[in-house]
Amino acid sequence: MLRRVVHDRSIEPSSGEHTRPMTLNVDPLAVPRPPEPPAGGGLRERLRAAGLHLLVCLAVVGLVSALVFGAWYPSPMPQLLGVGAIIWIVVGVDVVVGPLFTLIVYDRRKPRLKWDLATIFALQLAALAYGVHTLHAGRPAFVVMVKDRFEVISPAELRKADLEAARDNPHARFDPIRPRWIAARPPTDPKAQLAIAFEALTHGRDVQHHPDLYVDYASEAASALERALPISRLRALNPTQHARIDALVARSGLPEASLRYLPLRGPAGDGTVLIDATDARVVGVALLVPW
Repeated sequence: MLRRVVHDRSIEPSSGEHTRPMTLNVDPLAVPRPPEPPAGGGLRERLRAAGLHLLVCLAVVGLVSALVFGAWYPSPMPQLLGVGAIIWIVVGVDVVVGPLFTLIVYDRRKPRLKWDLATIFALQLAALAYGVHTLHAGRPAFVVMVKDRFEVISPAELRKADLEAARDNPHARFDPIRPRWIAARPPTDPKAQLAIAFEALTHGRDVQHHPDLYVDYASEAASALERALPISRLRALNPTQHARIDALVARSGLPEASLRYLPLRGPAGDGTVLIDATDARVVGVALLVPW
């Protein structure tokens, strides 16, 4: 059949010619090759991805810090409640650990890259949510004037039963943003007084832990002024802090003779509250030894 086809085309070789095998001259560069995977995973690309992640984290942490320090924990409440460690953990996880993991795992050639990044973001969000929830539960919800001092009270310190008993008391309602400055008036019933005294001795829960006893701070202004101390005593207790006391007095906008102070007690430290000597209005708070 091959001979007939060749004969029909009039290219049959003569008897004197040797038949050479046909060779196919093909340029190897013309053969299509499979596409190479895109470059990825280099140090520069990893640093770029980690840097972008870091910028996002800084923006989120900046917003959270503005809420925590600007609203929930106005100065010097973080020191009085001892929340510095929790804040540093939140910042460390979201600003350091997250971008570091991105630097380690980022490689565009990895088929599971999106899953890896989603896992990192999910862990960061979980840690951030836990930290924010903890800070919100431990925030200074109430600053309560009790007898001769102010007490810092967080929502975590108030029992559900006591909050339920105070549900009709408008002074016991939480402000979602800032601490509330109120007073606590001891009960007049002798049995209730004895019960609170016994609870204070056995469990450390005093009048300030009973929100049904909360009243408007202005209604206890006379009692606050009666127990308030002069600034000269504050200077004597803080001999190396006279410059801070001068600055605190200057910020109040009142002359020193028109100011008094009351101690401020928190779970992790003590401070000082400056009040107006005429109406007991709070004009300043500082980390100064009060007693």
